Amino acid sequence: MKVKAPGRINIIGEHTDYNDGYVLPFAVNRYVFLSIEGSDRFIFHSENMNETVEMERIEKLNKWTDYISGVIASFEKRGYRMSPVKISVSSNLPMGAGLSSSAALEVASAYAISEYLGFNVPKLELVKIAREAEVEFVGVRCGIMDQFTSAFGRKDHAIFLDTMTLEYEYVPLKLKGYEINLVDSNVKHALSSSEYNKRRQECEEVLKVLGKKSFREVTKEDLEKLSGTLRKRTRHVIEENERVLKSVQALKEGDFETLGKLLFSSHESLKDLYEVSCEETDFIVDYLRGKEGILGARMVGGGFGGGVIVLSKKGAFGKVKEELAESYRKRFGIDLTFHEIESSDGVQKI
Repeated sequence: MKVKAPGRINIIGEHTDYNDGYVLPFAVNRYVFLSIEGSDRFIFHSENMNETVEMERIEKLNKWTDYISGVIASFEKRGYRMSPVKISVSSNLPMGAGLSSSAALEVASAYAISEYLGFNVPKLELVKIAREAEVEFVGVRCGIMDQFTSAFGRKDHAIFLDTMTLEYEYVPLKLKGYEINLVDSNVKHALSSSEYNKRRQECEEVLKVLGKKSFREVTKEDLEKLSGTLRKRTRHVIEENERVLKSVQALKEGDFETLGKLLFSSHESLKDLYEVSCEETDFIVDYLRGKEGILGARMVGGGFGGGVIVLSKKGAFGKVKEELAESYRKRFGIDLTFHEIESSDGVQKI
């Protein structure tokens, strides 16, 4: 049996998903492809890495197989009886670009295992299994947005998701006359995962200081009770949630000029208040600001490298991307990679 699960790009709502906030992602037309069949032991094969790993029982190896092993461990934890399987994986999702290739692999694995072994697990439960794999097995304390989008994506729509209640709404993504591109900085700073977990700890500290259970209870008035780093982190989350709500309205009204301004504003907040940007992604955003037909840009994903989402009028980005690539190469000695992004449906059989 074969399945495919898409990556995702988040239009806006960065570092809000693990703070019970709002996000506005959509599934993209880049996928993890996965085939599954019976076996006498667990065999995982990656075509992209040309690597095969065999094991008698599931164990953590601190490599790409952990995303699949973590899913299997989550099924077993829930009482499902796992038979050994052979899983082969290939992908056209760029790694580390902010399109969440790890979540796509987790969702593809969870969906394929459920279907192949006849577990028939509801899709929302598969999302929770996939996220649990990354948090508890891999050790990245992510929110639920990436796995949710990979599972529930719908072509020509973004998902307005409330990560606290998991209530969601499909918002039409009608890009006639406009386009969304991803610029991959092709850098991933080593501190990305450790700093990501540190941001989570800081947000948990905010709740302790304020005596609140959820960031949804935190208001602008609470900023007066905070100082320094904790105040900055809190201000970002509060204002980013407001930007998501404004972005949903802008999308519904086809107001891409406003949406673009919100993207630029989000980037400044991620750079100055949440401090998860880096010199390379700042360079890309600053270069694009003010260019004709470029409406907005911001870093996407966990930060410290990765990708920049660019919203522009149709054809406008194509006129500046070669100059951007040359300027970036001169400054950092690195080549950029460009991806035009289209929406996609969520995980499905092939």
